[in-house]
Amino acid sequence: MGQSNDNERTELAVNPLYMMEGMEALKTSSLFGQLNGTELKKLFEAGQRHPFEDGDELLKQGDPLDAFWVVVSGRVEITKDGRSIEQGPATFFGERALAGTIPAPMACRAVSEGEALRFSRSALMKLSREQPNLGVKMLWALLESAHKSQDGDAED
Repeated sequence: MGQSNDNERTELAVNPLYMMEGMEALKTSSLFGQLNGTELKKLFEAGQRHPFEDGDELLKQGDPLDAFWVVVSGRVEITKDGRSIEQGPATFFGERALAGTIPAPMACRAVSEGEALRFSRSALMKLSREQPNLGVKMLWALLESAHKSQDGDAED
């Protein structure tokens, strides 16, 4: 397992185009737009590259939700409570995993070829301990996102 992670990190180091796309997706995401360049780079480095093909299941409803995902390229379909929404680059899902591992309340499958960054809860916790200001910014952004989501649910 450690070997795969080392290979992924090496690949990221030698693939500046992927790094540029990944950091751009983070920067334009509503969740991370307030982070500075150094913070974005640290966040990007905490993620795991996850390429996907059309039809790949990234997350099954009910499976343990133990990671937060940011779409870098391509499109995914999120299905929850019988409703589906298609999302593209710079969008995210699975943010509830940051509060603790829970059963996934939604499913996610790829509807095109693309890549995502997968952030395990433990990697983000470690990053927050090492970079407290970054952790606080992420916390506030998540709270704001949850509040907007709750307001949207109330309007349905």
